[in-house]
Amino acid sequence: MATRDPFAVLLIDKTASAQDIRRAWRERARTVHPDVGGSDAAMQELNEALRKALELVEVAKVQKLVVPVLVRRQRDVSSFTVDALPAECFEALLLVAGISGAVSYEEPPHQLEFSIHDSGVIGALHGWCRCDLVPEAGATTVSLLVGAEASSQGISVEEVRDYLVANLNAIDWSN
Repeated sequence: MATRDPFAVLLIDKTASAQDIRRAWRERARTVHPDVGGSDAAMQELNEALRKALELVEVAKVQKLVVPVLVRRQRDVSSFTVDALPAECFEALLLVAGISGAVSYEEPPHQLEFSIHDSGVIGALHGWCRCDLVPEAGATTVSLLVGAEASSQGISVEEVRDYLVANLNAIDWSN
């Protein structure tokens, strides 16, 4: 069975909401259902169009929620070095990330992404940060990629670097 555009099968516009999709399915089912003179194949195609259209609407909704519009982003290669192995450095950065915002992605001990929402610093930092951790002779080099959403003031890689270094220095590393 060839799959057609689900919105064409339902006879609705591609910008239809989930409610509009279900309504169109009910209206079309009144004419294509086998009990009212339609065929099994036509009803199966309509059911598949309903499933596919609802799936496409859900994917579009999630993409709108997940993808922030960036004003700017900056990369600072070899931002700073921590005198600890990557696993220990990662755990310390995870603590700092938990204080500053929500962790969005982690790949221990190589990469960590998190939001920064800290109004306790001068200028208030609001944005996100990705830390790439690279082992280097018994230490760890941390490279940063930072960005901010369109609704915020912006954030510089220097501000984030200073913020992370200050918070890492506040940790008791003796344990």
